[in-house]
Amino acid sequence: MLSYRHSFHAGNHADVLKHITQMLIIKKLKMKSKPAIYIDTHSGAGLYELKGEEAQKTQEFKSGITAIQDYQSKQQGIAEYQQLTIEFITANQYPGSPLIAANMLREQDKMVCMELHNTEIDNLRTNLSAYGSLATIGVHHRDGYEGLLAILPPTPARGLVLIDPSYEVASEYQQVVTTLKKAITKWSVGIFAIWYPLLSSRAGQKAGLSEKMLDEIAQFDCKSVLNVAMQITQNTGDAGMYGSGLIIVNAPWQLDSDLNDLLPELLAHLTPDKVPGKAYVEWLKKPD
Repeated sequence: MLSYRHSFHAGNHADVLKHITQMLIIKKLKMKSKPAIYIDTHSGAGLYELKGEEAQKTQEFKSGITAIQDYQSKQQGIAEYQQLTIEFITANQYPGSPLIAANMLREQDKMVCMELHNTEIDNLRTNLSAYGSLATIGVHHRDGYEGLLAILPPTPARGLVLIDPSYEVASEYQQVVTTLKKAITKWSVGIFAIWYPLLSSRAGQKAGLSEKMLDEIAQFDCKSVLNVAMQITQNTGDAGMYGSGLIIVNAPWQLDSDLNDLLPELLAHLTPDKVPGKAYVEWLKKPD
């Protein structure tokens, strides 16, 4: 069992970008009355205590969600994220992707969450217990890669898969590529969003693996591949994780425009003073 715990990083700049993008996609799925499914392969605990020992040790949330909540955005995508998270932040908590989805999905929608960590799965079940019966929200103690392929194609046939690994071991980058290729074959109409870190040379053998993964996914037989990324600091040798991004297969209509509209404001609030950042949205494979 791997040891990664997201509680050390909850609410950081990577979570802000990831969860705003997640919300934009779910909102687009809700534009049609037909039911949709949300699948989370690496769910974590679902809810994190910002006053807890892990979060306080790193305090990464201070340059993430805290920096976003100290003003009222005029960008709709950011404002809706602020509104969804404010009650949690007031209680010194941060919602992970399962709770964000649970707060957005409709009665006719379905959610499936997978988590392999023995402690986190119990926390996940507890934190999701207030959001409906397990007939609507399925929580599975299993490997997310294996579980995803086992349940595809899903019912309903519209939906989003969020693949958000820790990349604790270098081989996981290739595991994402292998699993995603099979998943698209089984569910060609599904939307797949894969989070990835941007790592400096300090990361050793992991440096450059995200970029390699993106190159491979861009060659897949699918309708489109969209990449959104945000660099909050310069890529110097000692930067560690200097940014993050999401690669989105079968991105919904106008998601690129929505992200382009809000990224400048997001970057301005998440970038440390006098440190030049960068944010971009690019089609790695344009839709027909």
